[in-house]
Amino acid sequence: MKLRRAFMLLTVMVLVGAMTLPFGVSAAPKKIRVAMVTSESGLGDRSFNDMMLEGFKRAEQDFGIEYRVIQPRSISEFKSTLVRACQQGFDLIVGSSFDMIDPMVEVAKLFPKQDFFLVDVDYTVLAPNITSTVTKDWEGSCLVGAIAATVSKTGTIGFVGGKDIPIIHRFFIGYYYGAKMVNPDIKVLESYSGTFTDPAAGKEYALALKSKGSDINFAVAGATSAGVIDAAKETKTFAIGVDSNQNYLAPGFVLTSMMKRIDNQVYDGIKAKVDGTFKGGEVKVYGLKEKGVDYAMDEHNKGLIPDAVLKKVEELRSRIIAGEVVVPNYMELTPGQKVMGKPAIPVPGK
Repeated sequence: MKLRRAFMLLTVMVLVGAMTLPFGVSAAPKKIRVAMVTSESGLGDRSFNDMMLEGFKRAEQDFGIEYRVIQPRSISEFKSTLVRACQQGFDLIVGSSFDMIDPMVEVAKLFPKQDFFLVDVDYTVLAPNITSTVTKDWEGSCLVGAIAATVSKTGTIGFVGGKDIPIIHRFFIGYYYGAKMVNPDIKVLESYSGTFTDPAAGKEYALALKSKGSDINFAVAGATSAGVIDAAKETKTFAIGVDSNQNYLAPGFVLTSMMKRIDNQVYDGIKAKVDGTFKGGEVKVYGLKEKGVDYAMDEHNKGLIPDAVLKKVEELRSRIIAGEVVVPNYMELTPGQKVMGKPAIPVPGK
């Protein structure tokens, strides 16, 4: 009789899929699968995408997630790439760049149960199943602008943007504001290479700025930035790197780098998915206060920036965090506006 009861119990367990495992054995938790869809410059840019990847690597180590990097060949492939990622059953799809906003919003409507995370855009809530982030790159750019204007020996500094688009103007306005705060007489030259993927173009534009007297050029151009750094080394001037710490690319010639800690943003998004706290329809903000931006100091640029300058920049950081200084966000400027920020300084060209 006892043998019959045991047999019946075993049969029931098999039929229900052994939902309750014997001897206290627990089923292995399901691994979270995450896709990283790069911006057009792809991996190896030693900038934005490579910084994002660091967040995935940390999440893999800390949470045991599985991730896959998908690299569209052009902006025109963003939508089809996102659709394919949805069809592959990822728990979370992470993308980046302003160019991905429209494609992701379209795809999010087609796959309303799919969770998306879009890094480094603006304050707009995009969709119920998309969480996005804003990086206050204008605050970090303000700090490196202040450094550049103080260190410059020619009284002229430059800026090489990848494309003439709003998100790159955010960097320029912050850079310009920081420079003018510490030296109202500093000349700030502005240029755009038209590409995020061509180091040769970056070098060409940086050399053109050098010919106009600029001895420090801030490169905000993805993979194109490598050419700006190469030009600094060739002409024995300075470049300022962007997104990741690029000081190592030309030790002694990269004055500093304006880091966007998008690795932290990606890590936080994945952590929320792992914890079960991920919510779409949110916008998360990362500025100096949230340690979302910073300038880089290490052995590769040690001694290039005097301690007295660093002390003043740290004071500026504290004033920004406290709200005593408000760095202007290009997106919030209005046509015809003549002054910007707190304290107010003239808008470029006014």
